[in-house]
Amino acid sequence: MKNFEKLFFLIFGISLFFSCSQEKNKLEPKKTIIAGFGNNFSDNASVIVVNYCNPLSDERQFAQNLIESNGNFHTEHEYVFAQNITIRFANRFINLFIRPGDSIFVSIDAAEMQRDFNNAVSFSGDNSALNKELFLWTNYWYGITNQDLPQIDTKATPEIFLANVKLIFDKVQDSISAYSKRTNMSDFLKKWAYIDYKFIIANYLMDYDNPQANRWEVFTNPVFDIFNENNFQTMYFQYHLSVCMNALARSDVEISRLYSEEEYIAAIRLTVDKLIEKAPDGVVRDVMLFKLLKDMISEMPELSYHLPEIETNFSQDFFNEKMKLLAEKNKRIEQIMSLSDKENQLNGVLYMAGNNMENVPNVKLLNYLSEKYKDKVLYIDVWATWCGPCMEEFKVTPDLHKYFKDKDVIFVNLCLNSNIEAWKQAIIRNNIDGENYFLDDNASQLFRTENNLPGFPTYLIIGKNGEVHNLMPRPSNLESAIQKIESCLN
Repeated sequence: MKNFEKLFFLIFGISLFFSCSQEKNKLEPKKTIIAGFGNNFSDNASVIVVNYCNPLSDERQFAQNLIESNGNFHTEHEYVFAQNITIRFANRFINLFIRPGDSIFVSIDAAEMQRDFNNAVSFSGDNSALNKELFLWTNYWYGITNQDLPQIDTKATPEIFLANVKLIFDKVQDSISAYSKRTNMSDFLKKWAYIDYKFIIANYLMDYDNPQANRWEVFTNPVFDIFNENNFQTMYFQYHLSVCMNALARSDVEISRLYSEEEYIAAIRLTVDKLIEKAPDGVVRDVMLFKLLKDMISEMPELSYHLPEIETNFSQDFFNEKMKLLAEKNKRIEQIMSLSDKENQLNGVLYMAGNNMENVPNVKLLNYLSEKYKDKVLYIDVWATWCGPCMEEFKVTPDLHKYFKDKDVIFVNLCLNSNIEAWKQAIIRNNIDGENYFLDDNASQLFRTENNLPGFPTYLIIGKNGEVHNLMPRPSNLESAIQKIESCLN
């Protein structure tokens, strides 16, 4: 991959890594149980999704169709750190706080969600009082902040930029204090709410790009307090760390040169050295380092063979062990699956046949596509209408289509988590060529979970032999995409 900046945004932008630790003891994963019951749901809104958001696991989420389980859901996942996570149901998000080893039960009344969301959800089990309190706060505060985001000059000098950031953070504290007087917030939630919103704001400051500024120095300024392990309590902290890592690499001329010349081992080694030099020893740096190596190996599995050459310097042996396991896994296999008889049957799938829409009900989608386009290689683009990077990729997709014009390759576009009218308009407006399918919300959630998709856009390839290759190169990475598709044609 020759484009250094695209590589880093891809690596640090796709995966979410949300975690928390207030202790410096040895890290130890513990099984956490999230279970619950939903009632009064409809056929069109019957899938519930638990987002794991765990940097140490390849599992991203759990989905359950409540129709098939009589309203029950149950998932178990190992966590090392405490954090807030989300449950998505009927296009609403339920925030809750988990600690490793917790067992939490969530009851949801789907009909009541439309009338009175605050009273439609209840919690029992561990941290039930805290979870109800946090749920009410996030419903209130996120609703306000989504309509009133701060405006800061992204070209200002670092001094002015950081001074404005501090003013916003002070106003956040004032807002939390005012809410606390009305509701008697617990001390824990007051501290958590500040950390959480601080990094929600930081997420909207990523575009700061004064050409004279050192972005690493700006985004690690004490106003953000990023090396405080308590920040891991909010899932939004991960965005800020990704910006810091990107800034660290982009600001170094030698690292940029090494990546542009595809000297990846030397580039990674130098990036690691810079991180160790710039960031203090501790769990925050461990997570940043682990994320760098994990995502690099995921993007380029062949780097697993060179891991011993890359100095890591984790403060916790836990991360060294995780890296060893990850390297061994990537040495043994590429991320390849087989078409499975266990694939969920999906309703809510539409196919655009010219100017007409055809329902494709009760299908195991990947199996269906493989059989429909038999003896062809399928390059599958999983996208959403609201996804900016998806639209950018469609601008360069014609080059890939042109290259394989007379070969046994079919380009399939699966639109997920989108509005159907926006889908139709996007296809026309962006001249999206290929076989176009739309999945409604239920089908989208099931398909994403079953195939462990990280986000949008994501690319899959189904070979002629039925093998499903996950996390394939983007069209903008033209040479790599061509090479991978050709390998499946042989």
